[in-house]
Amino acid sequence: MKQFILSISLLVCLLWAHPSFAQKASLSEKENYRIEKIYPNPVSDQVSLEIHAADYSQVKFELIDILGNKIKQWHKMELVPGDQKIKLDLQTYNPGFYLIKARIGEQVIVKRIRKV
Repeated sequence: MKQFILSISLLVCLLWAHPSFAQKASLSEKENYRIEKIYPNPVSDQVSLEIHAADYSQVKFELIDILGNKIKQWHKMELVPGDQKIKLDLQTYNPGFYLIKARIGEQVIVKRIRKV
């Protein structure tokens, strides 16, 4: 029963984080910011995000588990115009499926990752 509930929760989270939802937010903001790549996925210790920023801003990342609980929130990081790579440490977290949520101004981008 517990595994069934976790499976349903994962399905709900995956549907919630479906790329079309993230794209709607991005399109409304004219894609001022994009996460171009997220790798490696699955991840064992550190995940790298390649971000494109249209102008100077701050980004705040959150790690969310499949039940929707906020597991970690990183300090705000500065973005400069252009492309940049940001690494997030995930060593201490249990294996499973997670969402990485990036909030840049009013824009929110959500990406799925798997921790092994």
